Amino acid sequence: MSLLLRALLRNWWETVGRFFTRNRYGRALALLSLPAALLTVALWESDHSPPIFDVQVHYNEDAWGVFSPKAILGTARKINVPWMAVSSTPNDGTFRLAGNDTVRVVPLFALYRSAADRDSWFENAALIPTLEAALATGRYRGVGEIHLYDGQVDTPVVWRLLELAAEHRLVLSAHSEPNVVRQLFALNPGIRILWSHAGMTASPAAIGEMLDRHSNLWAELSQRADVAPRGKLAPEWRELLLRHPGRFLLGSGTYSNEAWYQFRYSIGRYRKWLQELPPEVAERIAYGNGLTLFAVQ
Repeated sequence: MSLLLRALLRNWWETVGRFFTRNRYGRALALLSLPAALLTVALWESDHSPPIFDVQVHYNEDAWGVFSPKAILGTARKINVPWMAVSSTPNDGTFRLAGNDTVRVVPLFALYRSAADRDSWFENAALIPTLEAALATGRYRGVGEIHLYDGQVDTPVVWRLLELAAEHRLVLSAHSEPNVVRQLFALNPGIRILWSHAGMTASPAAIGEMLDRHSNLWAELSQRADVAPRGKLAPEWRELLLRHPGRFLLGSGTYSNEAWYQFRYSIGRYRKWLQELPPEVAERIAYGNGLTLFAVQ
């Protein structure tokens, strides 16, 4: 079913809903046919399309006792999120969630053994053997999410990380400002970077300039409320998405339990503004680019 047809059906449903709830004749008719109305509501579900590849999932230790893998995967299946790129602190969380399904759950190696490593990992040489051993197993399709800021790039740990990412053809998920991303490419032009939150505060103009310059850069859009303020796609973002349809991906950003509670809402919000794009562009951003980047068959 095309996105246009789905939008027309949704608008029709909303019009019908307003008739039965706001119009006195509609309310009377609803009361007269309440059993049929209840049956319709029971059988009807929101349109969970297109499918979404969520590339910003974290199943950290503090979530294990609150959200079971069965509940998370069941919810993802229900709202049509067939694929998730997952990194967790510690890494055990990723494989708790994946079980034996590393097609649907794409594992990324997290360098953080605990939250305390986030601010010091780049200068902790003891992490290098752990990183080398983990990536040698072939279990991972990416590394990150790493947090790296200006003045932290030029260290042996970062050099080795970039070498290994390029050697194993792994995606590096980086939460960094534009100038840091430029420094990473200067150190190793062969790496592929998934730019977490599209730089968080970088403007659409700055993001477009980065994508124009670096062909191995992709941008992920979680925590970017400016993309669609009040649910409608901002003009400057629409122009950017149409200019680089093969370079954007979507994520829920479940870094905390609060973010997990917002999982359904985050996915639903993406689908709302995806309807404003041409179907082929919407589908690439929703899932096609993720399948290509992570080589999911």
